[in-house]
Amino acid sequence: MVVLPAIAAADDIQRFAQVAGSPHVHCAFYRDYHIDPLTGDHLLVEGRSNSLTHYQRQRDGRVRSVDTRRAGAGEVRVVQGRYLHYIERSGAMFVVTTIYACLARDAQSGYCINYGAVNARHFDLRVLREPDRVYEELQAQAEPGFCDHSFIHLREAAANPVGR
Repeated sequence: MVVLPAIAAADDIQRFAQVAGSPHVHCAFYRDYHIDPLTGDHLLVEGRSNSLTHYQRQRDGRVRSVDTRRAGAGEVRVVQGRYLHYIERSGAMFVVTTIYACLARDAQSGYCINYGAVNARHFDLRVLREPDRVYEELQAQAEPGFCDHSFIHLREAAANPVGR
């Protein structure tokens, strides 16, 4: 379920339209940045993440997540404001992935294919009402990472393929 709050500007909604509508979103998160020995820049090295999360949109529109930090899948609420939030409740705790920026675009289509993201685990119930505000307050404690999505130029196979 994608919830579009009234406060979300059209530019904010458009900015995350491709990833919000994607049937599959893949994210990698890191406890710390690696440091580039030549420049001293902070790096997120692909393949060296501390956790992976996969979000999958179901045929009925619900979103489920699978995370390397736990067994089984969980139900996720997707909320879009200035940022795109995947909010999962785990008991009294919230596990929230917030996508906040486009990092790389496809040269052919111009669609964003790689997004900056953070993963936060907290007990702040306000995340259900004000996810943008909670993200802005807690982002410094969240784990940095990035997300990408699939099916940019492809369509999912039809349920009843031609010839059957």
